[in-house]
Amino acid sequence: MRRGVITTILLLIFFTGCSSRRMVRQSETNVSPAKLAILPIDNLTNDVSGAEVLREVIYAAFIENPKGYEVQPMQKTDELLLNEGITDGGQLSLVHPIELSEILGTDGLLYIKLEELSLITLPFYHVRKIDMTYRMYNMGKLYIEEPLVVANRFLDINGILKTIDDPSNGLAYAGQGIAIHQGLRFITAGLGKHELRPEMGMISLKLLKTLPIGLAGSEEYIQEVEKEILKLREKFKNNENILPDNLENEYIEKKIIEDGIQLIN
Repeated sequence: MRRGVITTILLLIFFTGCSSRRMVRQSETNVSPAKLAILPIDNLTNDVSGAEVLREVIYAAFIENPKGYEVQPMQKTDELLLNEGITDGGQLSLVHPIELSEILGTDGLLYIKLEELSLITLPFYHVRKIDMTYRMYNMGKLYIEEPLVVANRFLDINGILKTIDDPSNGLAYAGQGIAIHQGLRFITAGLGKHELRPEMGMISLKLLKTLPIGLAGSEEYIQEVEKEILKLREKFKNNENILPDNLENEYIEKKIIEDGIQLIN
């Protein structure tokens, strides 16, 4: 009876947090872009290399499945940004999206804010998690903002119950679980440049799944975009204001469904 109560409590704790809510801005346009620049990630974590690898993985996902977008090579994007003194995703908030479209020559901009990139290995609990929010703009107008969370979790209920029944061997049970997941951590780090490379692939696929189809197949639309960018650049050369009226976006609450593998032993 006691074991059943403990198991129920552990399961409730385990699944708490698998869904949450976040405030996001409402769209300003329902027209998807055609040419897309994947901007440097605004990294709120301490993992500098992780943000760089995540951007590469997302870019590779678009190359494999463009989903109606013509994606600008990241090297070209970074060179154009460097010419303007922009070297970090955190600096992008200082430049209006319409100015970035003029600089990069793309109607579409993909911003990514990385909230969490974590790998936790505890005696009977293991989680590999990525939490991020992406925003896509079309010629300076917000097209979509979407929070995404992927977490692969493992809960060793059997190990916990064994420890309760046999405390003298608790350290041995805990050590076995930690050793297994530390081994998995080193394997994934070696295979994919980063220990959370599998989760990066998962969240990239989720991004593409939630993203509406782009307009790279519409020659008429692309011609209109090219004309609009030329107009922006002409105004910029003539020191004319290219910024739109400063309108504040309305916010809506969005439920975040956490994707991932939930393993219980």
